[in-house]
Order: sequence, then structure tokens, then C-alpha cells
Amino acid sequence: MKAVRGRANQALLLAVCLFACAVALNVVYAGNAAARALLTVAEASLAGGVADWFAVTALFRRPFGFPYHTALIPRNRQRLIDGLVNAIETDFLSKEAIGARVREANILDKLTLFAANTNMRPFIRQTVDKLIAGFVDTVDAEATAKYTERVLKLILKRQSVVPQAATAIRWSLDQGKGQALYTTIIAELATLARADTTRERIYLYLEQVKQKTAEKDWLSSVVTGFMESIDGINLADAADALHQELVRTVDELQQAEHPARYWFENQLEIIVAKLETPEWEQAINNWKDCLVSRFSLNEPLVALTAAVLTLLKQPSYYRDSVAEWLTDQAEFCWERFAQCALAQQLVESYLQEIISNIVNHEHQLVGQVSRRALQKLSDNDLSRFVEDKAGEDLEWIRINGVIVGGLAGLVLAVFKALL
Repeated sequence: MKAVRGRANQALLLAVCLFACAVALNVVYAGNAAARALLTVAEASLAGGVADWFAVTALFRRPFGFPYHTALIPRNRQRLIDGLVNAIETDFLSKEAIGARVREANILDKLTLFAANTNMRPFIRQTVDKLIAGFVDTVDAEATAKYTERVLKLILKRQSVVPQAATAIRWSLDQGKGQALYTTIIAELATLARADTTRERIYLYLEQVKQKTAEKDWLSSVVTGFMESIDGINLADAADALHQELVRTVDELQQAEHPARYWFENQLEIIVAKLETPEWEQAINNWKDCLVSRFSLNEPLVALTAAVLTLLKQPSYYRDSVAEWLTDQAEFCWERFAQCALAQQLVESYLQEIISNIVNHEHQLVGQVSRRALQKLSDNDLSRFVEDKAGEDLEWIRINGVIVGGLAGLVLAVFKALL
């Protein structure tokens, strides 16, 4: 640009020098035809150069302060910006042009090549750390627990327990585990039977029975009160007796040859057969659904979520372990993806479709961004911007003005000589 402008100025200076020489020759050699012809050529060349210099300069500023129809670009700033924005939207960055460039550019290939030539693990690890930090800051323990409980209960309700239960019981019988299962159940019952709380529960149950009996009618109430007054009803002694009888019964059930052991195995076989019937399956699933609906996992899930978030909130061994595991999984998935041509084609098509949709729906942003950038330019900056982009052609106009003017003068000189 500067080189061309220098040549344009040199061409105009040459026309001035030629004019000065022609004037001098006409003074020295007055009436000489060659001198007059040279003066005609010099005049036309200088006039063409000055006229074109004025015209080009008037686009950007006021030559010599001349106010009329000069500084065209600053005066028509808004029209120029509208024209540039329209050219950008419809020609340079049209939907079709951007779409063609997107189709030509294989985004995934460039990304794969970059990943193959770069150690991506530090970047992945840093990204994982940022994601964990952002995850911990945004997750609400109670909301997460509530959602997790809902999902778990939905899974449990959709899952039938009958096939698994039948399979487990059948396997136990085939492996001869029926007696071991019976022993385990009776041992647990013996532990519960000997507990102090069992005697208290028996007493509370007898108290409830007595209260219900007394409330039936006035006669029952009178008889119950009379029996208590003469110590005919002693709930404490009755609870002790029932508790001792329960412990003795459970101890008998633990005997190796007790008939209940064989009855238990027979019942297991009967249960397996009944579990395969629709009625039992429906009944057990209804019981399971009712049980799932009744119990709440919210409190333990809230505690578990809060504990996990606390461990992940600050740098620790657990957080580093999670980050390392996620980084390993990301690298493994990327390696598998890089080896699958079909997956790459699908992702490439998906990326191009996303970009195309964005371009089609948000193409007006191109004009908005261009307009905003151009509006920020001052008049001088806008003139300089246009001059930098089209200045070389404009300077060649100036050079051509000197040359064409000289040629026109030469034609006039020849024409005058022939007259």
C-alpha cells in the first residue's frame, strides 16, 4: 500500500516537473511546435493527476479544506456501514459460504490429529478438577437425595423380586443349604427371644388386650377391675411366664431332630412351586411395592451425599482418586473413539449439523457483530479502514490519471498539429 502510494506521488511529481520543463521550453523556444506539443501533453497529464488525486482524497477528507462533496466516507458513514454489513452478510460470510467452509473443514480430523500430537492428560485432568469443583458447588444434597430416592424406588418397583427369590431358594435346596438356613433363622429368633425388650413387648401386648377387653361393655369393665383388685390378673407374672415359654419353645426348635426342620424344607419346596404361579407373584410384588413406598431413604441418602460432597470439596486423597479415575475413563473412551471410524463419522455429521443449525438460526449475529464493530470506529478510523482495504486500487487510479491524461494530451497535440 505504501509502495503504491509512493509511486502515485512520484507520478504526480513527475507530471509537475514535466509541466515546468514544458513551460520553460515554451518560454525559451516561443512558437516551437514541439514545445507546444510537449506543453499540451504536460498540461493534460498534470490535470489528470491532480483531478484524480483530488477525487481519491475527497473520499476520505477535505482536500485543502474544500467543503463541497468532499469527505464522502465520513459524511456517508451510516450508508457505508450498512453496505459493508450487507456485503459481509450476503457475500463474504453468507449462510452458503459458511456452510461450504464447514463441510470442507473436517473438524474431528483436526481435533484427532491435535490430540495425537499433544499430551492431553494434563489438560483432561485440569478440566476434570474444574468440573468436580463446579459440581460440588452447585449440587444440593437434599435435592440430590430426593431425586436418588425417587429413582431407586422406581427401579425397585419395576423390578420383580419373584424370579430372584425362587432362584435363590431353589439353589439353597439343591446345595443342601435348607438346614443351614433353618439354623440361622432359629438362632436369630433365639437371640431376639432372650432379649429384655421381648419381655417388655409381651407385657405391652397383654396390657393392650386387657384394655380392649375392659372397653367392650360395662360388665367386662367391672369383672376386669374386680380381678385386678384380688390379684386375679397379674400382667407382670403373665409376661414373665410367656417370655420363659417363648425361650423354651425356641430352644426346642434348635434341636437337631426337631420335626420343624423337615417341615421347613418341605415348605421351601412348596413355596418355590407357588412362586411360579401368577397369584403368588402378584401378591409378593404388591407386598414389595407397599414396603418400598413405606420406607424412606431420604435421611441416609442426604447424609451420604453430604459426606461425598465434603470429601470432594477440598483437595484430598479421595478427590484425587476420583479425578484420576475420571481422567483414566476419559482417555480410555477417547482411545476407543479414535479407533472407531463409524463413531467418528457419526460425530462429525452431528457436529456439522449442529454448526449448520446454529448458522441458519443465528446468522443475523454476523451482521450484528460486524455493525457493532464498525460503529465503534471513529470517522478517521473508518476512513483508514477503507483506505487500507481499497487504497492500493485507489492509488493506481491516481497513477492511471497521470498516464491517461498525458496520452489524451498527446492525442490533442497530434490532432492540433494535423489541423
